[in-house]
Amino acid sequence: SSGINAEWPLRPGAQYEKKESGSLLTRNLAPLVKEEDFVISSEYLVTVCVVVPKSSYKEWEGSYWKLADFVVPGSSRLILEDGEMGLFTVTMFRKTLDAFKNNARDKKFTVREFQYNKEKIKSSTVEIENLRKAKAKAYVPLIKWLKGNFSEAFVNWMHIKALRLFTESVLRYGLPATFMTAMLEPNRKSEKKLRDKLGVLYGSLDRNAGDNQEQMGDIPGVFVSGDYFPYVYFDVNTSFVEAAQDF
Repeated sequence: SSGINAEWPLRPGAQYEKKESGSLLTRNLAPLVKEEDFVISSEYLVTVCVVVPKSSYKEWEGSYWKLADFVVPGSSRLILEDGEMGLFTVTMFRKTLDAFKNNARDKKFTVREFQYNKEKIKSSTVEIENLRKAKAKAYVPLIKWLKGNFSEAFVNWMHIKALRLFTESVLRYGLPATFMTAMLEPNRKSEKKLRDKLGVLYGSLDRNAGDNQEQMGDIPGVFVSGDYFPYVYFDVNTSFVEAAQDF
Protein backbone atom coordinates (compact mmCIF):
# COMPACT_ATOMS: atom_id res chain seq x y z
CA SER A 1 0.00 0.00 0.00
CA SER A 2 2.76 2.46 0.94
CA GLY A 3 4.63 1.51 -2.24
CA ILE A 4 1.57 2.19 -4.35
CA ASN A 5 1.05 5.57 -2.70
CA ALA A 6 4.70 6.46 -3.23
CA GLU A 7 4.70 5.47 -6.91
CA TRP A 8 1.22 6.71 -7.71
CA PRO A 9 0.44 9.59 -5.32
CA LEU A 10 -2.03 11.40 -7.58
CA ARG A 11 -5.40 9.74 -7.97
CA PRO A 12 -7.55 12.31 -9.78
CA GLY A 13 -9.97 9.63 -10.95
CA ALA A 14 -10.97 8.79 -7.38
CA GLN A 15 -11.43 12.47 -6.53
CA TYR A 16 -13.49 13.02 -9.67
CA GLU A 17 -15.71 9.99 -9.04
CA LYS A 18 -16.30 11.03 -5.42
CA LYS A 19 -17.36 14.52 -6.41
CA GLU A 20 -19.44 13.61 -9.45
CA SER A 21 -20.59 10.01 -9.05
CA GLY A 22 -20.68 9.37 -5.30
CA SER A 23 -23.77 9.17 -3.14
CA LEU A 24 -25.68 12.25 -2.07
CA LEU A 25 -23.72 12.14 1.20
CA THR A 26 -20.45 13.03 -0.56
CA ARG A 27 -21.36 14.21 -4.04
CA ASN A 28 -20.77 17.77 -5.19
CA LEU A 29 -24.17 19.48 -4.94
CA ALA A 30 -23.35 22.55 -7.02
CA PRO A 31 -24.48 21.16 -10.40
CA LEU A 32 -27.53 19.47 -8.87
CA VAL A 33 -29.35 22.45 -7.34
CA LYS A 34 -30.80 25.68 -8.68
CA GLU A 35 -30.84 29.22 -7.34
CA GLU A 36 -34.62 29.14 -6.94
CA ASP A 37 -34.26 26.25 -4.45
CA PHE A 38 -32.72 28.62 -1.89
CA VAL A 39 -33.51 31.75 0.07
CA ILE A 40 -30.74 34.09 -1.09
CA SER A 41 -29.33 37.22 0.61
CA SER A 42 -31.46 37.04 3.72
CA GLU A 43 -30.06 38.30 6.99
CA TYR A 44 -32.28 36.03 9.06
CA LEU A 45 -33.25 33.01 6.93
CA VAL A 46 -31.11 30.20 5.53
CA THR A 47 -31.89 27.20 3.33
CA VAL A 48 -30.03 23.97 3.99
CA CYS A 49 -29.71 20.69 2.09
CA VAL A 50 -30.57 17.49 3.96
CA VAL A 51 -29.97 13.91 2.81
CA VAL A 52 -32.77 11.59 3.91
CA PRO A 53 -32.97 7.79 3.41
CA LYS A 54 -35.92 6.85 1.22
CA SER A 55 -37.21 4.61 3.98
CA SER A 56 -37.46 7.69 6.25
CA TYR A 57 -39.34 10.05 3.91
CA LYS A 58 -42.56 9.78 5.90
CA GLU A 59 -40.75 10.44 9.16
CA TRP A 60 -38.96 13.43 7.63
CA GLU A 61 -42.14 15.02 6.28
CA GLY A 62 -43.83 14.60 9.65
CA SER A 63 -41.03 15.91 11.82
CA TYR A 64 -38.57 18.20 9.97
CA TRP A 65 -40.31 21.37 11.16
CA LYS A 66 -40.15 20.12 14.77
CA LEU A 67 -36.40 19.40 14.79
CA ALA A 68 -35.70 22.93 16.03
CA ASP A 69 -37.48 26.20 16.74
CA PHE A 70 -38.19 28.60 13.89
CA VAL A 71 -38.10 26.05 11.05
CA VAL A 72 -40.46 27.23 8.30
CA PRO A 73 -43.36 24.75 8.01
CA GLY A 74 -44.05 23.66 4.44
CA SER A 75 -40.58 24.65 3.26
CA SER A 76 -39.34 21.10 2.66
CA ARG A 77 -38.72 20.35 -1.03
CA LEU A 78 -37.42 17.13 -2.61
CA ILE A 79 -34.72 18.20 -5.08
CA LEU A 80 -33.50 14.85 -6.41
CA GLU A 81 -33.00 11.18 -5.53
CA ASP A 82 -30.37 8.51 -6.02
CA GLY A 83 -30.66 4.78 -5.37
CA GLU A 84 -31.28 4.89 -1.62
CA MET A 85 -31.57 8.54 -0.59
CA GLY A 86 -33.21 11.83 -1.40
CA LEU A 87 -31.96 15.41 -1.18
CA PHE A 88 -34.34 17.87 0.48
CA THR A 89 -34.08 21.60 1.07
CA VAL A 90 -35.62 23.23 4.12
CA THR A 91 -35.62 26.85 5.31
CA MET A 92 -35.20 28.14 8.86
CA PHE A 93 -33.88 31.05 10.92
CA ARG A 94 -30.07 31.12 11.01
CA LYS A 95 -29.96 31.18 14.81
CA THR A 96 -31.56 27.75 15.01
CA LEU A 97 -29.30 26.02 12.47
CA ASP A 98 -26.95 24.33 14.96
CA ALA A 99 -29.84 22.87 16.95
CA PHE A 100 -31.44 21.63 13.73
CA LYS A 101 -28.21 19.89 12.66
CA ASN A 102 -27.84 18.10 16.00
CA ASN A 103 -31.44 16.90 16.14
CA ALA A 104 -31.39 15.86 12.48
CA ARG A 105 -28.26 13.77 13.10
CA ASP A 106 -30.06 11.92 15.91
CA LYS A 107 -32.73 10.87 13.42
CA LYS A 108 -30.19 9.80 10.74
CA PHE A 109 -30.88 12.87 8.58
CA THR A 110 -27.62 14.31 7.22
CA VAL A 111 -27.32 18.08 6.82
CA ARG A 112 -24.85 18.82 4.04
CA GLU A 113 -22.41 21.68 4.59
CA PHE A 114 -23.51 23.54 1.48
CA GLN A 115 -24.57 27.14 0.84
CA TYR A 116 -25.62 28.41 -2.53
CA ASN A 117 -23.03 30.88 -3.79
CA LYS A 118 -22.66 31.70 -7.47
CA GLU A 119 -18.95 32.42 -7.29
CA LYS A 120 -18.17 29.25 -5.34
CA ILE A 121 -20.31 27.19 -7.70
CA LYS A 122 -18.44 28.62 -10.68
CA SER A 123 -15.14 27.80 -9.00
CA SER A 124 -16.38 24.29 -8.21
CA THR A 125 -17.37 23.76 -11.83
CA VAL A 126 -13.87 24.72 -12.94
CA GLU A 127 -12.37 22.35 -10.35
CA ILE A 128 -14.53 19.46 -11.57
CA GLU A 129 -13.50 20.12 -15.17
CA ASN A 130 -9.83 20.18 -14.16
CA LEU A 131 -10.26 16.87 -12.32
CA ARG A 132 -11.97 15.36 -15.37
CA LYS A 133 -9.03 16.39 -17.56
CA ALA A 134 -6.53 15.13 -14.98
CA LYS A 135 -8.33 11.79 -14.86
CA ALA A 136 -8.19 11.43 -18.64
CA LYS A 137 -4.51 12.41 -18.68
CA ALA A 138 -3.60 9.94 -15.92
CA TYR A 139 -5.50 7.00 -17.40
CA VAL A 140 -2.88 5.71 -19.86
CA PRO A 141 0.08 6.01 -17.41
CA LEU A 142 -2.00 4.25 -14.76
CA ILE A 143 -2.77 1.33 -17.08
CA LYS A 144 0.94 1.00 -17.87
CA TRP A 145 1.77 1.09 -14.16
CA LEU A 146 -0.81 -1.61 -13.41
CA LYS A 147 0.52 -3.87 -16.16
CA GLY A 148 4.05 -3.44 -14.84
CA ASN A 149 3.12 -4.32 -11.25
CA PHE A 150 0.41 -6.92 -11.77
CA SER A 151 2.76 -9.89 -12.19
CA GLU A 152 4.56 -9.19 -8.91
CA ALA A 153 1.27 -8.83 -7.03
CA PHE A 154 -0.09 -12.05 -8.58
CA VAL A 155 3.07 -14.02 -7.69
CA ASN A 156 2.87 -12.81 -4.08
CA TRP A 157 -0.80 -13.76 -3.96
CA MET A 158 -0.02 -17.28 -5.18
CA HIS A 159 2.74 -17.60 -2.57
CA ILE A 160 0.17 -16.81 0.14
CA LYS A 161 -2.15 -19.43 -1.33
CA ALA A 162 0.68 -22.00 -1.25
CA LEU A 163 1.50 -21.20 2.39
CA ARG A 164 -2.13 -21.57 3.43
CA LEU A 165 -2.40 -24.83 1.49
CA PHE A 166 0.70 -26.28 3.19
CA THR A 167 -0.37 -25.15 6.66
CA GLU A 168 -3.88 -26.52 6.41
CA SER A 169 -2.63 -29.80 4.94
CA VAL A 170 -0.29 -30.32 7.90
CA LEU A 171 -3.07 -29.50 10.35
CA ARG A 172 -5.50 -31.79 8.56
CA TYR A 173 -3.29 -34.81 7.82
CA GLY A 174 -0.35 -34.36 10.20
CA LEU A 175 3.37 -35.00 9.70
CA PRO A 176 5.34 -36.05 7.77
CA ALA A 177 4.11 -33.88 4.91
CA THR A 178 3.62 -36.55 2.25
CA PHE A 179 0.77 -34.91 0.36
CA MET A 180 0.70 -33.76 -3.26
CA THR A 181 -0.25 -30.33 -4.54
CA ALA A 182 -1.90 -29.74 -7.93
CA MET A 183 -3.58 -26.90 -9.77
CA LEU A 184 -6.59 -27.75 -11.93
CA GLU A 185 -8.49 -25.51 -14.34
CA PRO A 186 -11.59 -27.36 -15.54
CA ASN A 187 -14.04 -26.22 -18.15
CA ARG A 188 -16.93 -24.47 -16.45
CA LYS A 189 -19.34 -27.16 -17.60
CA SER A 190 -17.08 -29.88 -16.17
CA GLU A 191 -16.69 -28.58 -12.61
CA LYS A 192 -19.28 -30.91 -11.09
CA LYS A 193 -17.86 -33.89 -12.96
CA LEU A 194 -14.39 -33.05 -11.66
CA ARG A 195 -15.70 -32.75 -8.09
CA ASP A 196 -17.29 -36.18 -8.37
CA LYS A 197 -14.06 -37.72 -9.69
CA LEU A 198 -11.98 -36.16 -6.92
CA GLY A 199 -14.50 -37.35 -4.36
CA VAL A 200 -14.12 -40.92 -5.59
CA LEU A 201 -10.31 -40.73 -5.67
CA TYR A 202 -9.80 -39.10 -2.24
CA GLY A 203 -13.00 -39.83 -0.34
CA SER A 204 -11.15 -42.33 1.87
CA LEU A 205 -9.04 -39.49 3.35
CA ASP A 206 -11.98 -38.17 5.34
CA ARG A 207 -15.30 -39.99 5.67
CA ASN A 208 -16.91 -36.86 7.14
CA ALA A 209 -16.65 -34.93 3.88
CA GLY A 210 -20.06 -34.13 2.47
CA ASP A 211 -21.78 -34.10 5.87
CA ASN A 212 -23.67 -31.04 6.98
CA GLN A 213 -21.13 -28.38 8.06
CA GLU A 214 -23.16 -27.35 11.13
CA GLN A 215 -23.44 -30.93 12.33
CA MET A 216 -19.68 -31.47 11.95
CA GLY A 217 -18.77 -28.49 14.12
CA ASP A 218 -15.25 -27.04 14.14
CA ILE A 219 -12.81 -29.00 12.01
CA PRO A 220 -9.11 -28.67 12.87
CA GLY A 221 -7.14 -27.20 10.02
CA VAL A 222 -10.11 -25.74 8.16
CA PHE A 223 -9.55 -21.99 7.79
CA VAL A 224 -12.13 -21.16 5.15
CA SER A 225 -15.90 -21.23 5.22
CA GLY A 226 -18.01 -23.01 2.64
CA ASP A 227 -18.09 -26.59 1.34
CA TYR A 228 -15.83 -29.15 2.99
CA PHE A 229 -14.02 -31.78 0.91
CA PRO A 230 -11.82 -34.75 1.88
CA TYR A 231 -8.93 -32.94 0.23
CA VAL A 232 -7.66 -29.44 1.00
CA TYR A 233 -9.06 -27.02 -1.55
CA PHE A 234 -8.58 -23.33 -2.29
CA ASP A 235 -10.25 -21.43 -5.09
CA VAL A 236 -8.13 -19.16 -7.29
CA ASN A 237 -10.42 -16.62 -8.90
CA THR A 238 -9.07 -15.49 -12.28
CA SER A 239 -12.20 -13.69 -13.50
CA PHE A 240 -10.20 -10.45 -13.65
CA VAL A 241 -8.15 -12.00 -16.47
CA GLU A 242 -11.31 -12.51 -18.53
CA ALA A 243 -12.42 -8.96 -17.74
CA ALA A 244 -9.06 -7.63 -18.92
CA GLN A 245 -9.37 -9.60 -22.16
CA ASP A 246 -12.85 -8.20 -22.75
CA PHE A 247 -11.47 -4.72 -22.07
